[in-house]
Amino acid sequence: MGSESSDSDVSTSVFKILVLGNGGVGKTSLIRRYCSAEFAGTYRQTIGVDFFSNKVELPGRREVTLEIWDVGGQQTGGAMIDSYVMGASAIFLVYDVTSRESFNGIEHWNACVNESLARQAKEHVEGEGEPLVPLIVLVGNKSDLPGRQISSAEHRSIADSHQMESCIVSALSGERVKKLFMHLAAMLCGVRLPEEVFCAEDPIVANVGVGLDVTPAATGKNSACVAKKKRHCKMM
Repeated sequence: MGSESSDSDVSTSVFKILVLGNGGVGKTSLIRRYCSAEFAGTYRQTIGVDFFSNKVELPGRREVTLEIWDVGGQQTGGAMIDSYVMGASAIFLVYDVTSRESFNGIEHWNACVNESLARQAKEHVEGEGEPLVPLIVLVGNKSDLPGRQISSAEHRSIADSHQMESCIVSALSGERVKKLFMHLAAMLCGVRLPEEVFCAEDPIVANVGVGLDVTPAATGKNSACVAKKKRHCKMM
């Protein structure tokens, strides 16, 4: 759920970001790369949910705090997911671009989210305002690895079919990770980022290949955000 406050100089906002996906796709690594510029080479399964927080400074003296919920891959469906989804301003559905199984799992996770939102809408009390509908973002991780099984076309297709924003990143190298979260914060606040933000390179900490071209485009709540080669990527 987004909340806002302001003083004479700085406007501040807080948004809850939920991160879902199969186990082992790199959800925690993605978050740690963004929040603390770290990457742990050893896999440790997240049990339940872990919490992270990071601040983003946007143009116009706008400060955004992203409260990130890292949900273990075993948490699927039912009341538990409802408690996670409630109040989320955005939801990342993460898969591993080298794993067909994890990509196929996106349909399951998206269905869980939609079912949860439907239950919340049914229980919504008239007169309390419209229930919050989160921004859904499809995130393909591990773009640095060889043996990619999911093509750019497949990635775009599932994002388009479910009207998701989308991006492909590498938690290991850090490629596009900072841009992903910064652009998300800007979209949630309705702030347009300057072109130099899109053109600037994210710090790369490993010598890896580039999966997709990322070029600047306008920030917009209704944009069909997909990373497209030789086209504008509306997410980043």
